Amino acid sequence: MTTGNEMDRRSQPGTPDEASSPPSYENWRAQIEGQPSEAAYEYPLFTDAYITGEISAGYGPLEFINTVPSVTNEGEIRPSIVLRLDWHLPNSTNYGLVDSTDAGYYHGGWLTDEIAALASLALGIRLKAGGLTRRFEVGDVRGRPVAWELDRDPFLSQVPRRPIVPRATGKHSLTSLEPLKLYPTLSRSAAIALLRAARLYQDALWIAESEPSLSWVMLVSAIETAANYWRADKESPVARLRASMPALADELDQTGIEDLTERVAERIAPTLGATKKFTDFLMEFLPEPPCLRPEAWGQITWEPAELKKAMRKIYSYRSNALHGGTPFPFPMLRVPYVHQGWAAPAEKPMGLGASAQGGTWVVDDTPMLLHTFEYIVRKALLKWWEQLKD
Repeated sequence: MTTGNEMDRRSQPGTPDEASSPPSYENWRAQIEGQPSEAAYEYPLFTDAYITGEISAGYGPLEFINTVPSVTNEGEIRPSIVLRLDWHLPNSTNYGLVDSTDAGYYHGGWLTDEIAALASLALGIRLKAGGLTRRFEVGDVRGRPVAWELDRDPFLSQVPRRPIVPRATGKHSLTSLEPLKLYPTLSRSAAIALLRAARLYQDALWIAESEPSLSWVMLVSAIETAANYWRADKESPVARLRASMPALADELDQTGIEDLTERVAERIAPTLGATKKFTDFLMEFLPEPPCLRPEAWGQITWEPAELKKAMRKIYSYRSNALHGGTPFPFPMLRVPYVHQGWAAPAEKPMGLGASAQGGTWVVDDTPMLLHTFEYIVRKALLKWWEQLKD
């Protein structure tokens, strides 16, 4: 028998280039190239959203089967989707000797976590993969039920109140998985960047109701991950060094040491102009306002100049949270206000200010609520995902 963990280990082809590619990506490309299926596997995907539709073709080696679970308690996760996966990569147990550290495509999960993260981003729902429940050998149409990975089934903290991110619950159709079709057409480096951003988004949404301050941090990191790849694709490390630290670039040039400027730029480029990179990415891929919005006094201003100021403030809060231990402002963590007759919840904290848990904030320092930022982050990442195919 082969466990899901063993399946991921054996999925890593033998060459260094291939070994640094996500197995979900390599498996899909192998299917496109005509490699036969050696086996198939089924995994439950857990969510608290109401899933409609079903996908049985058009997504390479993947099927998404709607289990139509009964709804019991609001906010309770259920195995609403079964991911059926055809395996097209050859078996291999030749891992070689480890003589150096290489993060490769590492993102902290297995192949099914990769698919679940991309689907979570595409659908805008909490979605995580459970353990293997059935495996099919070649020619075995019924498959064999298994239960040795039940300990991998996810857990979601219950919060008995209205949701902080209402958009993640309710009805969601599997037809929204359309962006997933682009995944195997990307370059390997683009696939890794997309996957890492999607994993951060997935985790941010998963904990949004129980740990909203950490959710803010992860959503910012998801954009930063995408922005790092986007900026590197647009501007060389040396160009970034010269734009951000011209005096240092001149000093390095004057040493006369061959390639020193280039080598230093390669090392520090990811840290240069972090706030600008973050805001530039969001402005480049800024989505249209939501279709459903509250009355004007519950809306944020969707003008790019005002949003850019808000994003700078949000990035500073992320830095304070990571490096100073100060969580995001309490008003930005709250359940959104809903006025009777509004088409959507408030997009920002209401009132002129707030004081709670040892802190005080004026309204100008709390530019938006978590559900508003989640909308901007997801839509921006989806626009970037579409652009990656070019």
